[in-house]
Amino acid sequence: MNKIENFKIYLGKCHLKSRLKVLKRKTKVYNFDTAKTAGILFSSPDEQSFEHIKEFISFLKSKNIEVTSLGYFPGKKIPDKYLLHPHISLFSKMDLNWYYKPVNASIEQFIQTKFNIFFDLTIYESFPVQFIRKLSNASFKVGKETTENSDYDLMFNIGKNKSLDFLIEQIKHYLAMINNNVNA
Repeated sequence: MNKIENFKIYLGKCHLKSRLKVLKRKTKVYNFDTAKTAGILFSSPDEQSFEHIKEFISFLKSKNIEVTSLGYFPGKKIPDKYLLHPHISLFSKMDLNWYYKPVNASIEQFIQTKFNIFFDLTIYESFPVQFIRKLSNASFKVGKETTENSDYDLMFNIGKNKSLDFLIEQIKHYLAMINNNVNA
């Protein structure tokens, strides 16, 4: 990245920091049996990872969980093959302001929704996705381990296996193990 890009991201992080100061999120543990709503955030889909996301959405729906998903496509134009899925919304660079803050109404609505579980299926970090994840008002945030202060209530170390299907496999395995009586 060049100096201008770094400066833009710095300004974006300053804006994010100011919004985080007023964020009051209530945490609560959910599993596949207790959750009624789920938000899924992902980034940079290729065809294979997009199929994994669609399968995960189907899995959640089979558990009677209402699913809303949002994906970031880092190009200016989202390929048509990704646009025809009823439970998946996408945004691109065209939906970012000059310091990379996502700026459309559906993104803000996604951030404000109080999902029972928020799944961050992002393998490689990007600021627009980080912005949404940090500000999400979800009760229980789940995602892969990061080096910075965690935004998650449950993290998964996927080590050298940096694949979406492995992350989803870990999420399914460990969330199924969470006891229903945790919230009693």
